[in-house]
Amino acid sequence: MSTESELLVKEYSKNPINNFKMKDATIHQHEGNFICGDDIVVYLKIEDKKIKEYSFDGNCSAITTAGASYLSELIVGKDITDILTWNYQTMLDNWFEVSPRRKRAAVIAILAARNAIHIYLKDGKVDNFDDLIE
Repeated sequence: MSTESELLVKEYSKNPINNFKMKDATIHQHEGNFICGDDIVVYLKIEDKKIKEYSFDGNCSAITTAGASYLSELIVGKDITDILTWNYQTMLDNWFEVSPRRKRAAVIAILAARNAIHIYLKDGKVDNFDDLIE
């Protein structure tokens, strides 16, 4: 993990953005990580198949908080079908890197967003961590 990534994780964990329960979300989704005990709920407001607003809350580790917070910088304005392809590589491509043991924490918010979109689309799909981490 690079020094830049370490600084990014520290900053977003100490000063998270969009860390609140959205009252008028189109859809929300809870995900848990039994390995470290993280629980997160992601809230999405969807209009015209695009993410208009995003927030999260829950009982999260520092890395999960940082990843979920950082995701808010990436997700707003994006087409929901594009988000269904996002994974850990998406975080890497955007300079958010963690140690191999913490990859689940880095992507749990993406997992929650993808599963919320599946529910919204009523496509019957459910993603898991294996779909996001190679």
